[in-house]
Amino acid sequence: MNRIRGNVAFAPFLFVLLVLHSPPSPALQPLETFLAGAQERNPDELEASATARQQEAEALSALGRVLPGMAANGSYTRNQYSSTVTLALPGQPSQSVTLLPRDEWNGSATVTVPLVDLAGFRRVSAANSSAKSAAFQRGATWLQVQGQVAQDYYQLVADLALVEASRAALEVSREGLRLAAARLRSGVAAVLEVDRARADVEQQFQQLAAAELQVALAARALESASNVRPDASGAVALIDDLHPEPELAFFAKELAALPSVAAAAANTEAAAAEANARRFALVPRIAGTFTGLGTNTPGFVAHDWYYQAALTATWSFDPTRVGDIKSQDAAVDVTLARELRTTLAARDAIHREWNTVVAGIARSRSARAGREAAFHAAEQARERYRTGTITQLDLLQAQRDAFNAEVSRIQADADLINARLQLRLSAGRGLLAARAWNDPHYGSD
Repeated sequence: MNRIRGNVAFAPFLFVLLVLHSPPSPALQPLETFLAGAQERNPDELEASATARQQEAEALSALGRVLPGMAANGSYTRNQYSSTVTLALPGQPSQSVTLLPRDEWNGSATVTVPLVDLAGFRRVSAANSSAKSAAFQRGATWLQVQGQVAQDYYQLVADLALVEASRAALEVSREGLRLAAARLRSGVAAVLEVDRARADVEQQFQQLAAAELQVALAARALESASNVRPDASGAVALIDDLHPEPELAFFAKELAALPSVAAAAANTEAAAAEANARRFALVPRIAGTFTGLGTNTPGFVAHDWYYQAALTATWSFDPTRVGDIKSQDAAVDVTLARELRTTLAARDAIHREWNTVVAGIARSRSARAGREAAFHAAEQARERYRTGTITQLDLLQAQRDAFNAEVSRIQADADLINARLQLRLSAGRGLLAARAWNDPHYGSD
């Protein structure tokens, strides 16, 4: 930016010095501080993280259902009466057999091994795909959270700059009021000019109050998104070097790897696995069991310890199975449609943000040129008003045009910087490890 030189006693020069050349206060924390806070305490990020852990646990539970399992039980019984019988085989000595002891102990342990459970195995695959989808969705949520934090941050930066511009415009209006009063005292101006100048001062007070309100609202939104209280006591620099971004194909080349797209694809895999599981439910389930038993009442078995081994086949069918299969097939089609919608939305987002940056560069360049022209016009109007060659209305209009041009420049630069960050996020690149937005090589690695 070109430095405007001149007498600082003149209001336009005062405006230029206050708005353009006052060193900004480094009070507001950098964007990375708010991103780090959001990563730890943003509710959307916390929910996505918890959901991912929940899905991982459910996948582990599904796996456990098809793995061998063990069950054990034991019991003690006190009987009021015991019961024994005496048996004797021909030619053999007699022996007593206890049928019901006074103190009865029993214990068993059973190992169950699923041998054929095709439906269960497919449900394990479905659960793993759901867990993978939740992990990808967590990444997509984190990108969305970063986008919201970045947008709130640069809106706050723009609002802080607007407050500074409003204060400078207020000083310009006050200087105009002092000049009108001096002209009235010297007899070259009417009371009407003083009233107009005073009205302009009050209007600038209203603009300043509105700008301070926007700062308060933007600061609250940023704090809610990041759980970090912003220090809004001073503005920060808001200038972009207007460098072009890489070609659109550079950002869209890894569309399938975007977390949102990958999550949708994993959901489709889970739905397809569940559909297969419902078909395989028509196949009998075969399991093997091995049970070891111990008792002090062996009865006619005549052994305190013994085992049982068995193979079991389970099969059932009813008309609801057919409905379940058709329902899940339709669910697969639903997830395919959602996957397509997500892919198209991701591609459109990259296209939109890339073109927004292109338009933002042109807008910022035009806004800066318009601001320079408006400031020069305000300077000329000030000089001509002092010499009496233009009316006060012309001066006020020139000053308002300069203020509006500065407001447009501030918002254009803020929107451009935010658009660059949103483009990076739409392409799946996080901001914490990103290069500075004003790095000429940003996005080229």
